Amino acid sequence: MGSFIPEQQAIHLVFGTDEGMVREKASGVFAALTEGTNEFSHEILEAGCGDSDEAAQIVRQVMEALRTLPFFPGRKVVWMKNCNFLGDSVTGRSSVTEAALDSLRQLLEAGLGPDVILVVSASEFDKRRSFNKFLLQHSAAAELNKPDITKAGWEGSLMPLVNKEAAARGMAFDPSALELFIHRVSESSRQIISEIEKLDLFLGAERRTVMPEDVERMVPLTRTGVIFEISRALENKKSDTAISLIDFQLERGENAVTIMRAAFIPTLRNLLAAKLLCDAFNLKPTNFKDFTARISSLPSYASALIPLKKDGTPNAYPLFLAAQNAAKFKTERLKQTLKECMKADKALVSSSLDPRLVLHRLAICSAS
Repeated sequence: MGSFIPEQQAIHLVFGTDEGMVREKASGVFAALTEGTNEFSHEILEAGCGDSDEAAQIVRQVMEALRTLPFFPGRKVVWMKNCNFLGDSVTGRSSVTEAALDSLRQLLEAGLGPDVILVVSASEFDKRRSFNKFLLQHSAAAELNKPDITKAGWEGSLMPLVNKEAAARGMAFDPSALELFIHRVSESSRQIISEIEKLDLFLGAERRTVMPEDVERMVPLTRTGVIFEISRALENKKSDTAISLIDFQLERGENAVTIMRAAFIPTLRNLLAAKLLCDAFNLKPTNFKDFTARISSLPSYASALIPLKKDGTPNAYPLFLAAQNAAKFKTERLKQTLKECMKADKALVSSSLDPRLVLHRLAICSAS
């Protein structure tokens, strides 16, 4: 890599696993950079390809666009849009693709014209690749990812987006409806916006508050929603339902470890926490608002059992759901099942056991 470092504003990079947010952000960047300039001075090159030869051709077109002087005085912006060969894929790893990207890197290192700007947007982006490392080092970069549903508190990262999109349409979510919506809908921002638009039409002009029954009626189960339903089946000791949903997810290509860490582990932890707290403090999970108020006033040693959102505040809704069924379980049995869960998680990662069988056994064990 040469010693020349391009001006930070010469390259703009928008990437991440949330395709909808990447598209929206990149469109905003392009609009801001081209504002007040002649639209015929700019070029948008669709960078989706089917193989390495197409990828190399796209890169050559980008390089040609960067070298070509604009038709009119002023800034020229070249947008390498929706690039799909910067990730860890067969096309991305191809020597043909890598050679083309290396040529583009050399052009960028040599320096673009004073009024030439490159915008790159991609939903597939492997940070280990040399060209991508160069982009990250020498660009104004924005990374926009879907939340990891296997991590505690992932729901909190979606709430601002849901509330923002609802408010833009003059809508508001009942607190219980908001929690249910987030657990039923996909973690993709594009899908979230689509479902909010459906709810907007369903409510009509007269009613502007989304209730839980509206979500149940209008929002179909997505990948995230099925995970949520597996958790509900485990809480209700419905092992047959849990097994059917597990099989459904596995057949759709879901990873068994994801099911374990997004459904089994948090559900069993929440059941045990709810059981201990309800027994010790006589908590009644009949009303979500009252339940939230009660757990917020618990002593610090007890509140340590409550799951947290990313911002560090109590994640009350999963605990509220678990508390509704905690009486069906015995404390010692929950402790034992959670230990079995940890063993099963290890088996999925480090053994050759059939993942389907591991999850089935744990579902039956959880209901016993």
